[in-house]
Formats: sequence, structure tokens, C-alpha cells
Amino acid sequence: MSDPEHSTRDVVREMIERDGSIKIGLARGLINERALARYIQKETHERYTFEALVSAVRRYPIHEGTRMRTTAGKAIRKIELKNNICVILLRNRAELQPMLAKFVGELDHAGGDTFRIITTARAVKLEIDSKNADELLARLQRGDLLQRWDNMAEIRVETSEEERDTPGIIASLFTELAINGVSVPEHSSVDELPKIGDRNQQQAKFIPYDIFIIEERNATKAYEALQRLREA
Repeated sequence: MSDPEHSTRDVVREMIERDGSIKIGLARGLINERALARYIQKETHERYTFEALVSAVRRYPIHEGTRMRTTAGKAIRKIELKNNICVILLRNRAELQPMLAKFVGELDHAGGDTFRIITTARAVKLEIDSKNADELLARLQRGDLLQRWDNMAEIRVETSEEERDTPGIIASLFTELAINGVSVPEHSSVDELPKIGDRNQQQAKFIPYDIFIIEERNATKAYEALQRLREA
């Protein structure tokens, strides 16, 4: 029997695409097509015939996913890992912004200090080095701090400017982390000027970075996963 609201093809596509590990495993030849069909049949309470599921799995355009993974790997120019990151959520108020601006001016940006800010009408989220977090919090008023996440790390991925706008590149990076058991609670993108010495900065191209904030215990695993993707 089959579900009249979902074709066999649609069910197979949904099952594969909602689970990155299945999609990548199928693309790499690590998952047997008939075994996957049996799994889908069990998960759908045998609403679809086994042979129809096998046929749908074989027709799934898995090589498109393989090509995208390869494209994503080639787009990676550099991967950098930084530990000891703290994420802080603050209550927004009028006096907070000037205080944060003064604090930012005291940081050693040339020395690599991290400070990123996302602001909404009601809250402010900061990504900051753990060594500077306590100093910042000491300047806040009671009730400003809503939440704090310690023991975080950041993965900075430099991608090529030419392939930056290719649909699916960033999604592939998220998928690669997910199939290696790494969740990404925070993500941001930024364009930076390269170190160009005496060259005219106005003529320099921006370098696109994606920044993944993850738990520090997963930092090495995440770095190695993206490095394998880059070398694939």
C-alpha cells in the first residue's frame, strides 16, 4: 500500500534530505540502496512497497549532492580555530551601547581579540574572548546579563570570493559538521580586508569568512571534519 498524499519518490527524497549522514553516506557508497529502502519502509510503517522504494532510492540524484560537497571543499581557502570564546546575552538599554563602544576601543584588535555584536530591539548578543568577558560583565548593571555560555570555540572558514555566492556552499559546511556530530549554535559571516602592506586598500578585494561558534569540546572534531572536506 502507499500513502496517496505522498509519492514514493517524495518520501525517499524527504528521508534522505532531512538526514545529512544518509545523504553523504549514500553519495560515498557507504550505504546500501536496498538496506536504505528497508529502513525507509520500516520508518513509514510499510505504507510503500519495498521494490518501489528501492527504485526511488536508485533514481534519487545523489551525484548532485556529491558535486556540491566537492564544490564546497574546493571553495575553502583557510580554516582557523580559536578556543576560549564566551557568548553573552544582554538586555538592551539606551546606556548599553556607549559603554560597549568604549569597551571595544580598549581591546587589542591587532593582537587578535575577538568581539562581535548582534543587536535587536530587546537584546544584545556578544561573542568575546573568555579573558575579556569578566571585565566586561563587571561594568554592567544588575539585570543586564540574561545568559552566558562559556567553553565555546570559533571556526573561521575563509572561502573563495568567486564561489561564495554558489547556492548550497554554506549548507554543505553545516551538513559536514552535522554528520560529524557537531552542532552550531551561532553562525555569522563577515568580509575582511587582506593584509596588503602598502597597497591601496580601496583596490583590495574583501575576503569572505564564515564563523561557526561551537562547543569547545567539539572544536578539534569540527576542524578536522572541515579539513577533510577541503582535501576531498
